[in-house]
Amino acid sequence: MRPRALDWRTYTERVTAEWRGLLAQHPEEDAVQSFLELHPAMVPGGSGDVGPGGHHGSDMDAVFRRPKLIGGGRTFEPDFLWVTRSSGLVTPILIEIEKPTKCWFRKDGRPTGEFTEARDQLNDWRSWFAREGNQAHFRDTFLFLGDKYRDRPLEPQFLLIYGRESEFEIGGRHVNPGELRYKRDQQRARDESFMTFDALRPRYDHGNSMTLTMTAHGPEVHAFSPVYGTDAFVGEGALVLGDPLPALSRSVMMSDDRRSYLAKRWAHWQEDERKRNAAPNEMFFRQPGVE
Repeated sequence: MRPRALDWRTYTERVTAEWRGLLAQHPEEDAVQSFLELHPAMVPGGSGDVGPGGHHGSDMDAVFRRPKLIGGGRTFEPDFLWVTRSSGLVTPILIEIEKPTKCWFRKDGRPTGEFTEARDQLNDWRSWFAREGNQAHFRDTFLFLGDKYRDRPLEPQFLLIYGRESEFEIGGRHVNPGELRYKRDQQRARDESFMTFDALRPRYDHGNSMTLTMTAHGPEVHAFSPVYGTDAFVGEGALVLGDPLPALSRSVMMSDDRRSYLAKRWAHWQEDERKRNAAPNEMFFRQPGVE
């Protein structure tokens, strides 16, 4: 009898319609950023869908919004960051988004200055990870649940989400759009991926996700996916992330009853984790499943 989240099919239809409506308005980058922060299932990269690994997902299925890469050299701020894991790797997925109306190529087939500038930000991030000490700083900051993955090698991946698919359609901006698509894809480095905004869609394996903000005091929840549900394994992360109420108030496509229910279950699993920490030798039984 608990208040339930939207079913996945209904959510997919609603968010897809809203996303297409937003793109049709030729939005500024900040509007796109704000939309994706409230719908982390739309942000690619959280489950091994970008790069060589990461199929174990990220801590708490969380994506960071505008995290700061602070360490040796300059400070950088990607638009989004997943920190995914696999058996042998930690794979940070750093994402750059731009205003969707920006074009990849000029009419003469040369890359636009805007595309060149956007892609160069990926080079900035790559150079940051190459500086001595920055990888250790990254682990200490963004692997916020325990030490299980601290000794795994880091293999960052860089994703540029840019432009519209219509630029590469026949009858659009270019005489030979297929040739320019091929040219674009050949420019990618081994650790880079390119996508258009039209390629974004809600992913079922990102559905139970959340968006985090990294603060001076550690990570905090910014928003929960509209179909988010707690389970018996959120306790450790819930203790780290603290009060969910501000994030629940921001979260969209949720009834007030559902927000209240999630707040109670979040508090329940926080208390359960405290009991486990106080009695590490006791056996606790938990029933799996999303609530």
